[in-house]
Amino acid sequence: MEFKNNTFKIVQFTDTHFGNLPHHEDDIKTFSLIDKVLRDEKPDLIVHTGDIMWSDGVKDSDKVFQIVMEYFNKYNTPLAITFGNHDSEEGITRSELREIYDKIITNKPEKKDSFIIDDKENYVIPLSENGKELAYLYFIDSGADDRLGFGTYEWVLPEQVEWFRKTANKYKKNDGVKRGIVFQHIPLPEYWQSKENILSGVQEETNEEISAPKINTGLFANMLLNGETWGMIVGHDHENNFDSTLYGIHLAYANSSGFQAYGDVPKGATVIEITKEPFAIKTRNIQIDADR
Repeated sequence: MEFKNNTFKIVQFTDTHFGNLPHHEDDIKTFSLIDKVLRDEKPDLIVHTGDIMWSDGVKDSDKVFQIVMEYFNKYNTPLAITFGNHDSEEGITRSELREIYDKIITNKPEKKDSFIIDDKENYVIPLSENGKELAYLYFIDSGADDRLGFGTYEWVLPEQVEWFRKTANKYKKNDGVKRGIVFQHIPLPEYWQSKENILSGVQEETNEEISAPKINTGLFANMLLNGETWGMIVGHDHENNFDSTLYGIHLAYANSSGFQAYGDVPKGATVIEITKEPFAIKTRNIQIDADR
């Protein structure tokens, strides 16, 4: 994917939580939110970081997912996705969801270094100008539930961490520029520490302040040691939308997008703008009045 006029703009949606058909009025509000954000921002890439839908208890979850993909596809803007803990809970697998995505989305960004383990896909999207790669977007499927019972949510598998280590080192330029952004759904355990260093946004979760896994498999350490990773942007906690830092690495939340989902923080999206000269990555949240 190519920079245009020195800037590459990403709009990130997360936790849209589309449910049963016919669509609930809150789902209609979420579709309207998507329309407004994409009309106003005109991004170069759309990213969705999971919980695209509820699949638990949803009849015809394949049709729900298909409708959502068709809705994004009408904009003819490249769409990159990873899945959350709710997307394949019942009646459909992640591989089946990927098949629907591949069939419907006509303007797909090129995936490089795709790696699938336990039906979870990881891949890279390079951002270029005139054939020169300037930034890298890493997509990691952070899974669903903790199957060993130590906590609530799954952790990034050691094999996925090793994939990131090798892949990120492959793209290193050794110039000190932090050009890599990691997108996944569930936050890392290091988010607990990073919330003491919030740069912007809010942390308002009241149940689990940070809904991270209890097991730490070392992804953050590899981001840090790589030296060229700007940070990570996740979803999952609907009342957190902060950007924080830990040891110089950004650990951020995208603004939750779905009106079916819990939370009093206004729904919206997050914009990530990457500028080439001078190289910089900046984020901002967009929040939408549900009645507009």
